[in-house]
Amino acid sequence: MKVSKIAIALMLTSSCTTFAQEVTNTQEPANEKSSKAKATTNKQVEVISIFGQRNELETAIGSAFVLSEEQLELNEFDDIHRVLQTVPGVYIREEDGYGLRPNIGLRGATSERSSKIALMEDGILIAPAAYAAPAAYYFPLISRMTQVEVFKGPAAIKYGPNTVGGAINMVSRSIASVDDGRQAEIDLAYGETNYQKAHGFYSESYDIENIGELGFLLEGITIKSDGFKDLDTNGGASKGANSDTGFDKSEVIFKANYIPSNTEHYQFWQFKMGYGEEVSHETYLGLTDDDFAQAPTRRYVASENDKMDWEHYQFQVSHYIELNSATSLYTQAYRRDFDRDWDRFNSFNTNRSMATILTSPNTGINALYMQVLTGERDTLTQQERLLFTLNDRKFYSQGIESKLFWDGRWLAADLALDFGLRLHQDQVARNHRQDEYAMQGGHLALIGNRRTITHNKDTATALASYANANLDFGQLNLSAGVRVEYIEGEAINYHLETGSEASKTTNNTTVVMPGFGAFYKITEQWGALFGINKGYVPNSPGQDDNIDPEESWNYEFGLRYSDSSTKAELIGFYNDYSNLKGNCTFSNGCLDELGQEFNAGEVDIYGVEASLNTRFTVSDSLELPINIAYTFTQSEFQNSFQSSFSQWGNVSAGDELPYLPENQLSVEVALAHEHWQVSLLFKYVEKMLEAAGTATELAGYYTDDIGQVDFSSWYQVNDAIRIYGKVDNLTDDTVIVSRRPFGARSGKPRQVIVGIKYTF
Repeated sequence: MKVSKIAIALMLTSSCTTFAQEVTNTQEPANEKSSKAKATTNKQVEVISIFGQRNELETAIGSAFVLSEEQLELNEFDDIHRVLQTVPGVYIREEDGYGLRPNIGLRGATSERSSKIALMEDGILIAPAAYAAPAAYYFPLISRMTQVEVFKGPAAIKYGPNTVGGAINMVSRSIASVDDGRQAEIDLAYGETNYQKAHGFYSESYDIENIGELGFLLEGITIKSDGFKDLDTNGGASKGANSDTGFDKSEVIFKANYIPSNTEHYQFWQFKMGYGEEVSHETYLGLTDDDFAQAPTRRYVASENDKMDWEHYQFQVSHYIELNSATSLYTQAYRRDFDRDWDRFNSFNTNRSMATILTSPNTGINALYMQVLTGERDTLTQQERLLFTLNDRKFYSQGIESKLFWDGRWLAADLALDFGLRLHQDQVARNHRQDEYAMQGGHLALIGNRRTITHNKDTATALASYANANLDFGQLNLSAGVRVEYIEGEAINYHLETGSEASKTTNNTTVVMPGFGAFYKITEQWGALFGINKGYVPNSPGQDDNIDPEESWNYEFGLRYSDSSTKAELIGFYNDYSNLKGNCTFSNGCLDELGQEFNAGEVDIYGVEASLNTRFTVSDSLELPINIAYTFTQSEFQNSFQSSFSQWGNVSAGDELPYLPENQLSVEVALAHEHWQVSLLFKYVEKMLEAAGTATELAGYYTDDIGQVDFSSWYQVNDAIRIYGKVDNLTDDTVIVSRRPFGARSGKPRQVIVGIKYTF
């Protein structure tokens, strides 16, 4: 079967869609130059979708999920954690309840700050420094995205640099074509904890004779809340005192398109720029288990000054050209700058860690520290002074990437070839300072003694390329590809007193990552798939020579079913790590060797992913969509070792990995009408280990089981007005979702939100 060139060029077909999305056909002739074809090409190239789509049984090689605009609008989630809870094979460690600093893992890849997966917006890496410092302290507002794509399997080699787990691509709003006409919308919402959302966009295109098609989009969004935590006042949790525990996050996006007329080859240009900012009064400080049991939303007064403040700029130029009826070239140049100040309580002026104090709060001197922490007693000694870190970091990420696509016939098969080349550079500059505070009269008082504790700069430059071939024989679909990366790293440490250069280390590496997959169409409804690829996560600059990169061989095999109303998938996966890495960060509770990476050696991660999306007809006007996702996972260290990494400790062969639940289940049931829809979404996540092995502070601790229900609904008043309402965490489930960075933490409690959308 011949698939449109654009669908092939945009990588792979989606293997599953959510119940709110019907698959659309993109089988336009490859060389058609009608206005309709141009509009379709325009839109598809603009969104930089990883996946094309087909009407019949999808033949994607690899497990893929597409969350459509309809599904995103149904639940109106602002939290990427909640958006992804319906996708099998995705692992989440909650932290702040809002998803401000996401922790996402795929197929067992460590979820810590989403640092081991390829995160993208419109096909461009969005981690502040994907090679030098990939931790996702920046994350865009998911509310402005129109599609979220999750891919696990062999095609991960196309994106990189991290190919162990997979890729997540978020698609921003497209510019309206001339045929679409003007598009504009205003979305306003209000809810508990003084939640406020204001979101609007305006888009229009013009066809100018002898010049071409010009279009633009202007979009802005702001979301804020007072927060759900209650800050202590003079040693006791006070009702309504949570005005300093919320956040305010905003983004503005501008896009401009140009499709020139009267050119020999069809071309498309796009310029995109954006600005984002966030101020959030979040903290790394949690609670003791006893205090959590009494008041899970309490927050100790020692964290009253904690605040994250960041700004983000992005610039992107894209160009697409059809060189002939079979060949096209797509190029993107990009630059992102991210500047963040993360000021927060870190520890007492002692070598006793906060994890030790919070897990044994009534033991000896720990009880005295707890009294200071909660404001019940003033600071009396040097050791009882509270140390605050002012973590100032500046990032940039820039590069240029070109992808060449060709499709035609070979050996009685449809052959699609694509090649990619990317030159990328990113950098993080750290300037961490420390202040001392004393607890006085139930509040913090600055003592002074500011000093620099970390001053360094890490830079990574990478030349990455890939080649991939897809052969479609109709009943059999084969794909084979390889990714090659050459990475240079540079780490500079500065003297803390003078700021002059103290040391410089450089390193370089070359890695080859092959992948292969196959899909066999058994019947019109049933198909089988198999895939294998090499997983890789590079070292950060400045690591010791004895630190190995993370490497694995990843296997998947499964069955897929598809008909007009039902899509189902059952996939087994096995990740065979020759070396698993850990990374010392503040967010995982590590303090002494910040940025240091650790070897864990051989690890096995294996499991099953299952999904079912179906629709039942209730009546002529009512349908019952059902979406089920289940993940079973097992993990085992294959060797025994001792580690100073806070999540491992003394590990014995056979121990499980932390933050990897054995069972996860998501069930979504809706009642859908042409003019309204209601939905219930149930999520279950089994308890997770906080640390592997023994002789580490959280050894033997588990998070709680999570059983959460979300309700959402909308009603279309007329062609222009839609009202909606939702209740996140309908049962007000307040459980311990994590004890990292330090202390027991709760997810977001029940929150009721109502909103209205006006389209014109």
